Amino acid sequence: MEPEPIVVAPGEGHRVGNVEFLARTVDTPRFTFGIIEIAPGRVLEPHVHDGEDDAFYIVEGEMTFTFGDEDVAAPPGTFVLAPPGVEHGFRNDCGRPVRMLNIHAPAGFDRRIGLSE
Repeated sequence: MEPEPIVVAPGEGHRVGNVEFLARTVDTPRFTFGIIEIAPGRVLEPHVHDGEDDAFYIVEGEMTFTFGDEDVAAPPGTFVLAPPGVEHGFRNDCGRPVRMLNIHAPAGFDRRIGLSE
């Protein structure tokens, strides 16, 4: 089968909760790409991805990332990469929703959080 381009119109990605996936595992085994919206006060506890890179780009709002005992402010335009094995978490302290782009490589993150094809 010949590869086909994938075009996703605004708002027409595949949703799982607060994540809109634009590139899924079914689309490519190389990565997943999504837009995540984090509500004010939301905290994602520190965690580790053993076999994948987890990358973020802040579009709106300010996220605070945690790496061990270190807090890192991430205003719009900030890029954050947590390579495999690096413990990371984040929280929204800014009082309004944060929108960020997220890439997991290789793919599979979408399936782990409940997206079926």
